[in-house]
Amino acid sequence: METALNLKPFKKYPAYTLMELLVVLTIFGILGGLSFSAFGGLQNTIKMNEYVLTLEQDIRSVQRSTMLLQRDSGEKWLYGLGIDFGDMNVNHDGAYSVFKWCSPFSDYGDILTRSNLPGYNPSTSYPLGSTLPGYTSERNGYMNVFSGIESNCDTGITSSLSLLSGYDKSTTTPKSTITITAIDGKTPRYLVFESVSGRAFFYDNEGALLNYTSEGKLVETPQAFVITIIPASDVSSRVITIGNLSGKIEASILQ
Repeated sequence: METALNLKPFKKYPAYTLMELLVVLTIFGILGGLSFSAFGGLQNTIKMNEYVLTLEQDIRSVQRSTMLLQRDSGEKWLYGLGIDFGDMNVNHDGAYSVFKWCSPFSDYGDILTRSNLPGYNPSTSYPLGSTLPGYTSERNGYMNVFSGIESNCDTGITSSLSLLSGYDKSTTTPKSTITITAIDGKTPRYLVFESVSGRAFFYDNEGALLNYTSEGKLVETPQAFVITIIPASDVSSRVITIGNLSGKIEASILQ
């Protein structure tokens, strides 16, 4: 008869305590959270890089297209092609629109198509921004923005803006604060490349030409069109600079 003295001892198996398991699970949770955060930051960086590259490509493409303009059937002379950045610093999603600036003339030849500025009469009788007799809502050297951007060019006796399709704006920035630097107290909204020459001009929300005096002369120190994108995440901020007249683009990281 077996007694407690000759019973075989129970075999002990190695195992983790509940506390040890909890510690390991906590460490895995922290590492997983860090990995997810890093992956999200990488996604936002890629998205920002893609957006800036797309914007640069669109601006250059619009400038090239302006120098090789082909009018659609029934269209009048085009002053040039432009980009509307008006929603960019309102909705802060980086959205923009590409458009045509259509003149009221059937072809090249009128003084408003031949002067050194788009839609400008250099006569001293008509200072920059003054009303031009004989034209509806037309101001000398200014862009007619009162009707907004339509689907087609107006064929009346005034200039108008119409949408230009074929440019990729599907890529938007990560959640950001977007600002456009003022020029002489006015915030630029429209970038326009003049027909044939491809020269870049800036206009504000009301269509006023920036960087020029009332006599239609370029100011001594013209300012660039500067867009600053400051993401809400840890992604580096970006600055996009577009040169006056040249339209040269520089994209940099804000330190």
